Amino acid sequence: MPKIKSEGEKQVKSWLTDNGYTDISQETLQSNEHGLIANGRVENILVQIKTFVHPHKPYKLSEFETDLITRRATKLKLVAYAAYVTLDVTGKILGEINWERLS
Repeated sequence: MPKIKSEGEKQVKSWLTDNGYTDISQETLQSNEHGLIANGRVENILVQIKTFVHPHKPYKLSEFETDLITRRATKLKLVAYAAYVTLDVTGKILGEINWERLS
């Protein structure tokens, strides 16, 4: 599973870079969860990434997870987002990354 998570993070990093975000760095959100901090032209963001392997469908963050990341983003003066990535068994992205603004 760590390989899948890192591939999802790689896809989100690539998307952020392609869309003008800079200074992208990893942020520990919980003991086993990482996110990304990125500076944008419009807003600076904190993204929690959820990666799924097809045929599993992405599911939204729980209220608890949403609360944790939005509080962390507020503390860091960032805007919280969730990014949902679906990969095939080889690690190739399927479709688009689904974004959800949380704060």
